[in-house]
Amino acid sequence: METSIDEDVQAVDATVDFSRMPVRVQIKCTSQYQVGDRSLTLPLEPNWIEKWTDSDTTVFVVVVKVPASIPDWIEHDVSRTLHRTVAFGKRFEETVHTSSMTFTQADKLTGDSIYAWRDLAYAIYDGTVK
Repeated sequence: METSIDEDVQAVDATVDFSRMPVRVQIKCTSQYQVGDRSLTLPLEPNWIEKWTDSDTTVFVVVVKVPASIPDWIEHDVSRTLHRTVAFGKRFEETVHTSSMTFTQADKLTGDSIYAWRDLAYAIYDGTVK
């Protein structure tokens, strides 16, 4: 469920409603940050950190790396829209992510990522993970 632009008071763009526990998702789409040999580091704004820390449920941060020129990364035709991008995502942890988040190949989003997020959310809900 996408957050309305006028309602982005929690520094999140969407909520994923898993049956036992929803999670919030903040998406940052950028051509500014370069993916190094091993990682991409996203600086975090203090107000994001404050809002995510105060969240009553887990927050995941997704960084979508795109080329600087729009025609280089998105193509529309009548049957599809093609995105030439790569996305990384991980859980925000207030004790670890105090000023930035670093994403590695292990954080690359795949079709299975949503199931990993669900499993983590359920483990948090069940109290087996903090």
